[in-house]
Amino acid sequence: MKLGLLLHPDSGADAVLEEARRADRQGFDSVWLFDHMMDWRGRHGSHAPLDSFTMMTAVGAVTSRVRLAWAMLNPSFRIPAVLAKMLATLDQITHGRVICTLGAGWFKEEYEAYDVPLIDDHDGRIDHEREVVQLLTQLWTHPAPERVTFEGKYVRARNLPFNPAPYQKPRPPIWIGGDSERTLELVKELADGWVMLRSGNPETLRKVLSAPDWPKRPMTLVKNARLFVAEDRQQALDEAGAAFRKLGGEGTLNEFIQREIVGTREECLERIAEIGSWGINYLRLQFDTSEQQERAARLILPRVS
Repeated sequence: MKLGLLLHPDSGADAVLEEARRADRQGFDSVWLFDHMMDWRGRHGSHAPLDSFTMMTAVGAVTSRVRLAWAMLNPSFRIPAVLAKMLATLDQITHGRVICTLGAGWFKEEYEAYDVPLIDDHDGRIDHEREVVQLLTQLWTHPAPERVTFEGKYVRARNLPFNPAPYQKPRPPIWIGGDSERTLELVKELADGWVMLRSGNPETLRKVLSAPDWPKRPMTLVKNARLFVAEDRQQALDEAGAAFRKLGGEGTLNEFIQREIVGTREECLERIAEIGSWGINYLRLQFDTSEQQERAARLILPRVS
């Protein structure tokens, strides 16, 4: 099981860079940033959200080991061939630490506010995402002096001598995020990983992974989770309760605790092993404080990485 963590860009650029440096020192496998141009919760202020690609480039510059991912890159925000160049350049800068994590996009208000064309139909957005993945793969694996021409319904490139080639060979991994049936079809067809939003449960995974069309190739299966670990169980429970109240979450506190990873080191390790038994091999964690992050690094990372 590998562990990554979601950064907190709302805290400001300097705080994000320090959080990423800390994760790099502690041994987390990856750091993640949301890719939104507006706050989808309606909390509009002058300080956030930061541009995720610019911020991630800075993160890559101040870290040396941790991998770089997004939750999730919106393929509509950047011309696909240009996105391929941006990701390959960042992969070169960081000596192969980029994970191309793509979603289809959904937040209509930011499309309209920034005058970004929106494919209203969900399945159409997935078809666009498929063509983006196909183009990225072709460009990254056929760099200059070869030339690539791609003619899709939504995505095009003409006689393109692509450069730079990415640092990773044959290309950076491509992980697809989402839960819809069409998203899952795309995962099975083209992806190296699946980032689950709501599907990270044993019932869904049992059905999906046992299906005859599930790929035989290696696949990273990512579940999002909150981890509250402490030497004292009550401290972990108290922190989970505070998070639940802040989130205004669905269901009861007990259901939240059962759903997430909460308790002493041994209790959390048992829960992580349980999640691993479902087929999950990657956790993208979210912490509310640097102290929670430090405890997870000290108590959990040495036992699972």
